[in-house]
Amino acid sequence: MKTLTQTEANAIAKKLGAEIKQGTKHLKAIIRYKGQIIASYGIRRSSQSVGHGHIPPQIFVSFQEAIDLARCPLQRDQCFEILRSKGKLPT
Repeated sequence: MKTLTQTEANAIAKKLGAEIKQGTKHLKAIIRYKGQIIASYGIRRSSQSVGHGHIPPQIFVSFQEAIDLARCPLQRDQCFEILRSKGKLPT
């Protein structure tokens, strides 16, 4: 099963400029574009057992695009272009 680590989940949040809030069970990354919430995902405390495979569909990217976000080849603006092409950004 393809999954992301907690470190990669945090790296994606940082790269996309996500607002991090404490949820009831874990941290929540809230991604905004021009002030409007476009996506959010949970950052689990322990990625050893379950991982963060839920992130790619919640931010509307493929698993490889999520990995690229976490590891630097894909930049914030490029990610927003992907979301725009999928009709996930506000007009």
